[in-house]
Amino acid sequence: MKSFHYFALVSLLFFSVGCERPRGLVEGEVLFDSKPLPGGMLSFVSIDAKNKLTVEGSAELGRDGTFKIDLPVGDVMVGVDNREFEPMPATGPAKLPGDNIPEDVRKSLMQSTKAASKVSDRWVKLPEQYYLPETSEIKIKVKKGSQKIQIELKPSN
Repeated sequence: MKSFHYFALVSLLFFSVGCERPRGLVEGEVLFDSKPLPGGMLSFVSIDAKNKLTVEGSAELGRDGTFKIDLPVGDVMVGVDNREFEPMPATGPAKLPGDNIPEDVRKSLMQSTKAASKVSDRWVKLPEQYYLPETSEIKIKVKKGSQKIQIELKPSN
């Protein structure tokens, strides 16, 4: 009985280590309208022969539009989403509860209202099709080892 457990454990380890897909390091740059996209999140999804989607990973874009990620070898769809940098809608001046507020508190309330509606320097309006890998039409082929790629996003017509 002991030898059966030992055999089962060794077999499990062998198959779990032996089934790992080869991986590739993908470094790249995302451009929108020929300029580096200054922020956002990339999501990478593979699709198998039975149309099953598998999330392979995600990478954050730097201010210079660059990213780096380790992915399994194969065909991958890519989504680009930068809505986290979208500015808040403009708001009116803060409603003050009365005239008996100290001047420094009044000034702080007014400035926080302005800051909340300030446009982020990392946000660029992207066509919504790019947000999801399934609709972006961006596909890359990940190869074993290192590779450099450039993803070019176009404004909608």
